[in-house]
Amino acid sequence: MTGKDASGAAKSSAGATRRRVRNPWGHGERLRTEILEGASRLLRELGTEDGFTLRGVAREVGIAPASIYGHFRDKSELIDAVLNNEYDRLISLMLESQATVDATDPLGRLRAQLHAFCRYSMANPGHYRVMFGVRFDERGRAPLWRVIGELTAALTACELAGAQLRLPAERAAITLLLGAHGTVALTHAHPVKDAEALVLHHVDELLSLVLDSG
Repeated sequence: MTGKDASGAAKSSAGATRRRVRNPWGHGERLRTEILEGASRLLRELGTEDGFTLRGVAREVGIAPASIYGHFRDKSELIDAVLNNEYDRLISLMLESQATVDATDPLGRLRAQLHAFCRYSMANPGHYRVMFGVRFDERGRAPLWRVIGELTAALTACELAGAQLRLPAERAAITLLLGAHGTVALTHAHPVKDAEALVLHHVDELLSLVLDSG
């Protein structure tokens, strides 16, 4: 059984602080991965950038804080890297869910993507709260536009299949995302029975508001 000491470092049942086994020479990429994984665990637990420090990450991984600077310039770059990984994971889940639905059912594929988004958001509240914060990529755009882009493409496919959108595709995607986010955020703040079913039902209702499948 493991726990944490007062400094946040992991401890074994014998009370020893976690010590990382040194990587062989030339295995710097492995250390980078371990730093990202440790930072991801810490960010998930905190659910905010407040209190997230490189020193805390170093304790989590079992290395000296100076070792992090060989891979990340500062805290902001490390958080960006963690969130980019999470966005990659979210987009992958959305695409995988879409692939389980017949290609001749674009509305079903769109619904599957939205459900995957909601399930990820509910299962990863710590990461999700930070992901919905105000951050920008190298082009000056919020990373959430990656999600909007996927939803816009799915809505466009619905339109091409004959469905009538009540808003332009991108605006409809933003409406769906914000509505899904609001519902998820409410269940995070005030847990209710059968929260997932409630969220998914609300998402389906949102779909009927922005899209007329005929």
